[in-house]
Amino acid sequence: MRVGTLLERFWRQPPTREGRNEQRKALASLFNAAAITLLVTGFFGPWINPVLEATLSPGERAILVLMAGVTHAIARAVLWSLEDRA
Repeated sequence: MRVGTLLERFWRQPPTREGRNEQRKALASLFNAAAITLLVTGFFGPWINPVLEATLSPGERAILVLMAGVTHAIARAVLWSLEDRA
C-alpha cells in the first residue's frame, strides 16, 4: 500500500452528512479531552504529584487553566459546525 493512499484515508471527507458529523464529534471530543487534561494539571497537578509543586509556578498553572478554556472553546466551535438535517 502506498503512503499517499494511507494518508488519504485520514483526510478525506465522508460522503454522507452523518459521517461528517461523526468526524466532527470525534475531533471535538479530542479537544475536550485535552482541555480536561490541562484543567486538571493546572488545578490539581501539584496535589496529585508533589514534584510538580517545584516545577509549576502559580503563573504557569494559571496559563494551563486559560489554555484549557481556549481548548474547550475550540471544541465548542467544532460542534457548532455540525450539519443540520436537510
